[in-house]
Amino acid sequence: MKMLMAVYDVTFDDDVMEALAACGVAAWTKWERCLGRGRQSPPRLGDAVWPGFNCALMMMVSAEEEIRVREALGAVHQRIGQQALRLFGWEAQALI
Repeated sequence: MKMLMAVYDVTFDDDVMEALAACGVAAWTKWERCLGRGRQSPPRLGDAVWPGFNCALMMMVSAEEEIRVREALGAVHQRIGQQALRLFGWEAQALI
């Protein structure tokens, strides 16, 4: 199993959620209004100086789902721009 975490500009929330639905991912956890800064993107701090914010989405997926999610979010990433979406993954196991 893999734990995947997508961090993206809230502007593209519909795009990301539609991509996950198309992949058949039904279980996820989303944090809205995440503040931060990427290495290649401006800060998104939700204020007048640095407007905007991100969403963070975490999901546990099988190896097959990981491939589908990576391809679907990769397509979104290419369409919306290089600074608006990042996907991270690591090995995971359910403990409880």
